[in-house]
Amino acid sequence: TRQPDAYYRPHVKGILPIPRRIFPQVGNTAEEKTSPAYLAATAPDPSERTLNAPKPEDPSTRRFVEWKSKISEHRRRNLRESLMELRERKTKTDNRLGARTAAKQRERARLLSAPTPAHEKFTVASVLQSSLPSRNGLQDPDREARIERKKANFAAHVERRKAERQNALHTLYMNARDFIVTEERLKEAVEKAFDPHSKQFDNDHRRGLNIWNLGYPVTVKKLLERANKGETGRTVERMSGFGGVMDERMKRIGEELTGGKT
Repeated sequence: TRQPDAYYRPHVKGILPIPRRIFPQVGNTAEEKTSPAYLAATAPDPSERTLNAPKPEDPSTRRFVEWKSKISEHRRRNLRESLMELRERKTKTDNRLGARTAAKQRERARLLSAPTPAHEKFTVASVLQSSLPSRNGLQDPDREARIERKKANFAAHVERRKAERQNALHTLYMNARDFIVTEERLKEAVEKAFDPHSKQFDNDHRRGLNIWNLGYPVTVKKLLERANKGETGRTVERMSGFGGVMDERMKRIGEELTGGKT
């Protein structure tokens, strides 16, 4: 017999453009674009002035005007018919895709809930029933105990945060008595801190009441005595002299940075 010819599909050159979405998936756009109001606004009919306009006397001009009116009517009719046909085609396409998707979902649900076929049961390797994967997920015998432990840890964390918040609020309340909230109190604090008669900052012969006052400078004799003292003597001097002042200053700086009492 004669050998049949191979089917040849001719090659189509070029790439088809992506079709424009005329009816976007926002609201009921298909109904709006096929409504009489939209069609009247998009392709309005000739106005009364145009219809009642006098006809040109020149035959060629009259034929040209009639041709333009005819073409305009064709454009309006084509737009209306195309929108109606596109809407009908879109409705059919959406219904067909929806039915296909629903059928696939039903088939998938049926396959997931179907029991294991008999040929798979008889041909599968010998595996313990406890080792087979369960449809309900992995076994977790300690789940309840772990959940209770996590709840207890969370409750302890909440109580700790609550205690810290209460402590911070109490510290804020205790320090609120010294807050400067008015201009009068600000003026009083400035006058008290820089008043020359309050002995906050004294001269070099006597240490003032303010902690930032260094007082009189250290003499050479004091430096020699400090070098000749032992470790115990220097420790006592540090706690009772300038070292104590430095400790108090660091304590004040810590309170200013943290906002609480140390």
